[in-house]
Amino acid sequence: MIKAVSFDIWYTLLDLSKFYLIVSEKISEVSGKPLNVVSDLIFKAYREALKSRLEGNFKRIIVDSAEFFASRLGISPEELFRAVVASINDSRISEMLYDDVLETLETLKSSGFKLGLLGNVMFWPGMITRYILYVNKALKFFDVTIFSDEIGLQKPSREIFEYESSKLGVKLEEMVHVGDSVENDLAGAVIAGVKAVLINRSSQTPCLRLGRNACLINTLRKLPEAIEELNKT
Repeated sequence: MIKAVSFDIWYTLLDLSKFYLIVSEKISEVSGKPLNVVSDLIFKAYREALKSRLEGNFKRIIVDSAEFFASRLGISPEELFRAVVASINDSRISEMLYDDVLETLETLKSSGFKLGLLGNVMFWPGMITRYILYVNKALKFFDVTIFSDEIGLQKPSREIFEYESSKLGVKLEEMVHVGDSVENDLAGAVIAGVKAVLINRSSQTPCLRLGRNACLINTLRKLPEAIEELNKT
């Protein structure tokens, strides 16, 4: 029986595209590079960084990631971090949350589930993401918040799921992890012995069973239904 729900953050709860656009604007302002050029570079770097991290790079989680992005943007890591700081002071930071998040968190919390956050980071620390969640009125729902830079572990490692389950006070098989990444969230969770729900907001299928221990949904509003389905096994 599922007792706890773990959430990935970016592209699951928060729209990373919106945040990267604001960061791109700040970089464009100080570098003089056209916004469309900076935006294209940062999204290209993001795709490359995801692959590089899965290959075992970024041992110094934030430092290596910041150097990776900065080199591709043609700026220094310090300039990149200043752009992030400027971005969290932008009023649009309160518009990062998907519209299905708060009602889903309220439903799960009122149903008695323990809730956890489990996030990898790129070139800013987990504390900044906590702040963004706070501004978007979502942080208060979570019993545990775990970020890779704070514990030295990254998804999809089994150890990070074990760490979260221990903090939530549940067994691995009593937890379901929700995220948008096939490698980090779906495969990582299932291999660790955790049930998984993959969210793909562009999917035409509202809720689909993916084998014994996983489901696919296209909105978090379908998460309670997916949990009910996974509880049947």
